[in-house]
Amino acid sequence: MRFSTRAAIMGAFAGPAIAALVLMGAGPANAATTTATHTAASASDQWYGYGFCNPWHLERWDLRGDNTVDLWYLGKEYTYAVHFDQRGSCLGGTLTDTGLAPGEQVLRISGTVVRDHVTFSVTYPTNYQGTRTFDGYVHQWGWVSGTWSENGTEDGSGNWSLANAVRPACPGFFPWWGFGQYGAGCPVPFPYWWYY
Repeated sequence: MRFSTRAAIMGAFAGPAIAALVLMGAGPANAATTTATHTAASASDQWYGYGFCNPWHLERWDLRGDNTVDLWYLGKEYTYAVHFDQRGSCLGGTLTDTGLAPGEQVLRISGTVVRDHVTFSVTYPTNYQGTRTFDGYVHQWGWVSGTWSENGTEDGSGNWSLANAVRPACPGFFPWWGFGQYGAGCPVPFPYWWYY
């Protein structure tokens, strides 16, 4: 293709785009008159609390369902019932802390699952525990463990694990979708329920 033909074709596409930018005011002059504002998104504004999760992301692990968090603090073990909801890399659900007053025992989970890495948080109704964050990894056979910390006045930290292993996102011998280290996996929830 000759240069003049390519230039004419590119001009046909670029001309309307440039005209739209000029007419819509998306140029340097318009940028000078705008002011930047920042509003922090609260956990209640988004379904799972984190703005960087993707409900369509292909994942390796499916955490959905009931489980138990075993937490160690100052040499003592504490257990909490959890129910995980997962859509792609977005993790939600509830954690039940029976040590709290009735009506305040069920805490909302928000977090992410990316490949083998799991992070989720719960916010306590008092500043004593504040927000407790669980950070961990899913091991080869589905066992999950890691460390936790909280930003309240108690300032606790320690180790945690899930009592039950989680299942692979791709059931049985179903092949992973996508490609490469970051794209390989299956949708969560898996669209073909009869494979489980």
